[in-house]
Amino acid sequence: MKGRNYAIPGVAVVAAAVVVAAIAAAFTIIGPTNVSSGVGSVVRLGRAEAASQVGVSSLVLEVGSGAVLHEADADRRIEPASLTKLMTVLLAVEAVERGRVSLADVVVVSAHAASMGGSQVWLGEGERYTLGQLLESVMVASANDSAVAVAEHIAGSEVRFVDAMNARAAALGMKSTHFENASGLPGGRGEGGGYTTARDMARLAQEVVKHEQVLKWSNTRSKVFRRSPLFILETTNPLLGTYPGCDGLKTGHTDAAGYHLIATALRGGVRLVCVVMHAESDQARAAQCAQLLDRGFELSRALSQGSGNAAVR
Repeated sequence: MKGRNYAIPGVAVVAAAVVVAAIAAAFTIIGPTNVSSGVGSVVRLGRAEAASQVGVSSLVLEVGSGAVLHEADADRRIEPASLTKLMTVLLAVEAVERGRVSLADVVVVSAHAASMGGSQVWLGEGERYTLGQLLESVMVASANDSAVAVAEHIAGSEVRFVDAMNARAAALGMKSTHFENASGLPGGRGEGGGYTTARDMARLAQEVVKHEQVLKWSNTRSKVFRRSPLFILETTNPLLGTYPGCDGLKTGHTDAAGYHLIATALRGGVRLVCVVMHAESDQARAAQCAQLLDRGFELSRALSQGSGNAAVR
């Protein structure tokens, strides 16, 4: 799905007022708030559009300001599925930046990591890969086995790593999130795969996109991971290469969770994050996310040109 380019001609205040009025046909601007604590204003989908997304939780965030440009049922708890891996990668790159580990570290794959099911790169017990290779496979191909190998390398065990994941979530203000494992697979230490909300995932994504290396990995559409036996990483993100400005971020899916997509795009110096959770299909999450990003950029541009310091959520 291609994005649309919008021009706002004329004097900023007058022109933006016209544009905002047009946008209001699909969006309703309401009350103050912010992604984690409540400052700014909110834009919700109009009735017709909301009706087509029944059951979907969503939120659009302007990364720089923290302004929330749209939300719909953004505080409903849902299993995160592979969106969990964003926290796994965040902890890893933060450990690299602190000098605790290096992307060049050699990681020996454990039996536990090699036993993961679902999306994977088929790591074998005793095989050796660099930490950087494993992290790239997590971001590009959502590899469960690589996520666990990363966790074990950094914390010594997946259990200890999960404790660190939940501590970092709390520090970020993710009040409605609990992780059960490093991959997001169902059946962690509890009965399910943990829980989160679209609002909390937007906050996590806002932190993740600060790291250029993560964006570089998540903007990779295809890459050889291993030559013997040959394994090629293929992106799971349906908006890469199809939505202008999109350079990440992460998908997730289980039968219980539905289809999730966190996408980020950069246009005109403005970076947005869009979270869509519990969509009906891969196609639905991509279409809804692209539509919300289009509207988010349109609204962000209109407000920046015509509303001065007005905050939006």
